[in-house]
Amino acid sequence: MKYPQLQIDRQKLIYNTKRILEMTDKAHVNCHIVTKGFCAYRPMVDAMVEAGARFFADSRLDNFVKLEGYGSAYLLLRIPMITEATDVVRYCDLSLNSEYKTLCALSDAALAANRRHGVILMVELGDLREGFMPDEVVEMAGETLKLRGLYLAGLGTNFNCYGGVIGDEEKLNTLINLVNQVKEKYDIHLPIVSGGNSGIVYLLDEKRLPEGINHIRIGEALLFGRETSYGRRISDLYTDIFTLKAEVIECRRKPSVPYGEIGPNAFGETVTFDDYGVIRRAIVALGRHDVDIRNITPKISGIRILGSSSDHMLLDITKAVTDIEVGDIMEFEVNYGTMYQAMLSSYVHKRMV
Repeated sequence: MKYPQLQIDRQKLIYNTKRILEMTDKAHVNCHIVTKGFCAYRPMVDAMVEAGARFFADSRLDNFVKLEGYGSAYLLLRIPMITEATDVVRYCDLSLNSEYKTLCALSDAALAANRRHGVILMVELGDLREGFMPDEVVEMAGETLKLRGLYLAGLGTNFNCYGGVIGDEEKLNTLINLVNQVKEKYDIHLPIVSGGNSGIVYLLDEKRLPEGINHIRIGEALLFGRETSYGRRISDLYTDIFTLKAEVIECRRKPSVPYGEIGPNAFGETVTFDDYGVIRRAIVALGRHDVDIRNITPKISGIRILGSSSDHMLLDITKAVTDIEVGDIMEFEVNYGTMYQAMLSSYVHKRMV
């Protein structure tokens, strides 16, 4: 066994995927499962497919290469770069868009490939990341309809990202009203009204999602069992699919405050220390090259994380409820950001159990 290691519970992942799909199906909402958080790691995608997932979304084209052969509709989440238009059309059925110049490039790439590419026009509703302003949307829909390589698949919006703005019923009804205006003006059908990401799952769970929202992009809520607006647990979903494991490589009594002239640490930070006297400390083989230690929690109670360098994490184990010795494997709870870093790191081994 190799450490550090991110352990993934396959059966819990399958269960959460099934439950999310049941919830969205019951609400007549289509769901793209977002794979970017785990870098489209094939064993996890396999488990999701076993659970019934067919639609996948990601922000990186490299991950769509891994997804080839899975599912039936691929959605690019990050608004496309003009320089990647050819590959967007090649690997993705749909993309989120907020620039006319990019739409033109996608249309040209689609025509060159003898296909049509579906676009969802993003609407800015407060979070201030991507999107056309609401008063631009109807006109931009008309311009998009003129581009022969594209078809207008729908409108969408985003919350809980740059500005942390929460998607509520009022904002989602604004999106629905814009959809109705586009339908009426151009006498067309818009199959997709994408209301957001894991941040609006609380509305889905509480059966408050406005009628007319028929699409959602879900990643974190499925993986961690909590919606991302208020952090509430979703139904009976598991919240502990992931466990980070690391090996203890030193364990001894030392002072709690460094001694000698103090300067910046290895990351240019000047750190202050609380004096707890002599404590029992453990070092685990896990550092900032692997994950952000600020967002992990020891599963053994009574342990305090002191800090980390590139390759080492220091723990105060004086009050740990169990004995800890060199060679022990310690387990930590992680959040979405830490999981993402662990999946990106070639130094953290991934293991499905």
